[in-house]
Amino acid sequence: MATISFNDTIFAQEALKAFTAKLAPLRAFSRSLDDSARGKGDAIVVPFISAMTATTFNSSTANYQTGGGAVTHNTVNLNQHNIVTFDITDLQNANSSGARFDELAMQAGRALGQKVLENIWKLITTTNFGAASVTTAEANYGLAQLIALRAVLAGRNVDVDAGVCSFIHNTVVGASLLGSTNVLQAYAIGDNQAARQGTLGQLVGFPTYETNILPTAATSLVCFAAHPDAISIAMRYLEPQAGSEYLAVERAADPSGIVMGYRRSFDTATGQMFGAFECLYGTATGLTLGLAFGTKP
Repeated sequence: MATISFNDTIFAQEALKAFTAKLAPLRAFSRSLDDSARGKGDAIVVPFISAMTATTFNSSTANYQTGGGAVTHNTVNLNQHNIVTFDITDLQNANSSGARFDELAMQAGRALGQKVLENIWKLITTTNFGAASVTTAEANYGLAQLIALRAVLAGRNVDVDAGVCSFIHNTVVGASLLGSTNVLQAYAIGDNQAARQGTLGQLVGFPTYETNILPTAATSLVCFAAHPDAISIAMRYLEPQAGSEYLAVERAADPSGIVMGYRRSFDTATGQMFGAFECLYGTATGLTLGLAFGTKP
């Protein structure tokens, strides 16, 4: 990208790469992600499944046309709006290469993704999901603790079949699991991605995701296992009211629907170009028995 010919589409796509990479843990939850335009405060309906029960057939009280099931709809308001802003002066533009601007976009994307995740993780409290299921020092977390979280969910009749629930952990717990003899021995007979790639992959049927921003102030949270319906997330593109007033307006979305907005304007008085990346989204708790978490003392 040349410094004089500022390619906004490429710039926004560079930010999107970092943004979606940071938001990889969102795959673990029920979500309504769409790059269609919405306004702040709009409500999105996200379906989720709670407990289903079986009964004995009875032609009068439990026949084929008896009401039942537990498909619930969670209303998620698009009430969270995070932005990352930057400015570039005429002099900075003249002395910088396009590669430096791409780095700026990637840093902005990561910062925006981190802010979004921080707000989503704030839902994980004892008020929303009960007391911690495991409490031990971070260095003590291993397969036994992960299996204990799995047992808690299974005991609540949460579907823990392979690939349904996910395990999200902080970096210290991740390092402990990576160094666990049991984990390394298990991978020795497989693709050994723990030793070679530094990723945990899937453990005891749970896809794993690492994050360095789990909140610790209220709960000392270090990891959690969750069914997708434990948290509902909605995300939409926020369309500017007067898009023609900007130098550039871009909607950037990946195939999953994770979407961010980008706006660029110029102040002729100061010779500064201003840009902003933004994300409009909302969150809500869903299946409260569908999340079990671990803390440190």
